[in-house]
Amino acid sequence: MKTLIKAEWRLLLFGLLMTFWSAPGQTFFISLFSGAIRDELALSHSAFGGLYSVATLLSAAVIVWSGALVDRIPLRRFACTIIVILSLSTLSLSLINSAALLFIAFFLLRQFGQSLMMLTASTAMVRYLESNKGKATALSGMGYHLAEAIMPGLVLFMIAMIGWRLTLQAGSGVLLLLVMPLVWLLLNTHSLRHKRYLDSIAFTPHKSPDQPLPASIKKQWTRQEVLHDKRFYLFLPAFMAQVMLFTGFIFHQVHWVEGKGWSLITWGSLFAMYASVSIIAKLVTGVVIDKIGTIRIVPFVALPLALGLLLLASSSHISAGAGFLFLMGITTGVQTTISGPFWSDMYGSQHLGAIKSLTSSLTAFASAIAPFAMGWLIDRGISIEVLALGSAIYIAFATGLALYARSLCRESINEK
Repeated sequence: MKTLIKAEWRLLLFGLLMTFWSAPGQTFFISLFSGAIRDELALSHSAFGGLYSVATLLSAAVIVWSGALVDRIPLRRFACTIIVILSLSTLSLSLINSAALLFIAFFLLRQFGQSLMMLTASTAMVRYLESNKGKATALSGMGYHLAEAIMPGLVLFMIAMIGWRLTLQAGSGVLLLLVMPLVWLLLNTHSLRHKRYLDSIAFTPHKSPDQPLPASIKKQWTRQEVLHDKRFYLFLPAFMAQVMLFTGFIFHQVHWVEGKGWSLITWGSLFAMYASVSIIAKLVTGVVIDKIGTIRIVPFVALPLALGLLLLASSSHISAGAGFLFLMGITTGVQTTISGPFWSDMYGSQHLGAIKSLTSSLTAFASAIAPFAMGWLIDRGISIEVLALGSAIYIAFATGLALYARSLCRESINEK
């Protein structure tokens, strides 16, 4: 790993910055402003969650198109454009004075923060660092977990000191004035790397169009071909589990943590542990992926989260909350590391942006339902214990489907 960092520090730092500064579009960040925004606009839990869910659904529909652009637009230009628009999106949230403007701000933040910042980083790591894609994805993805560890405390402190609107405006300024110029510099020689990548996947048959690919060159599936592969649909529920359930439970964390009788300060302090566990799980997963591949691992990704949900359902002691975050940290670390390399192992990297935009759209669609659905259930008196138990049952079902899909995989999809 030291050799990789020394040789590819520019690209890895680019990925780290992109995942860290995806924060303004992430649920854990936006939820920190939920109380102030709901009070400002006089919104109920379900109304606030509904606006967020619909905006996320719209983002999920658009990402199918916008995510594929990473396959066609030079990475440097694409990344810097995303950062500039994310800066303006963060600024827009600070200026809202109506539910309509809140919806627009939510859409922009989810599209350019949660979706495109993460997709661009993971696609670049897998595409350009093929032989070390597991470790590269893990290292760059640490930015997201660092943001989870740093941002909540920092944001809450800033809100207390200068208010929520100025806090968002400060974040917008950092993105525009510091992050974007740094990314521009880090990718100043990227065009040469991209040319080498294109040369590495090029293959021109010498005899006929039906000539089989050499063993050293894997098939590069198009998105249309992926849509006709039934294994894709069998793996999806396991991939959607972490994103969907994390979004739902964390979006409403203030409500159910107070319902459990826990101190919000104590609960917030546990996120440093959660982030640390996620980072460790991410690094371990990165090394394992580069040794044994991803397809053997994928069915079991969400099982630690299922155990955490069972803890949450069975106890109201703060130790159950700590156990939930610990186990969720494992699943989050593995999930965020394995996603890009898995789709590359299955379908190649040439059209990875288009394929990942499709999977991002579907998982975003699932995660969009969670805040509204959980808000609706909470408003009708459904307990956190029942929600946690039902979610654990879903994970068990998704794991079974993924195990079946794995049994259908063959050497032709490059399982190691």
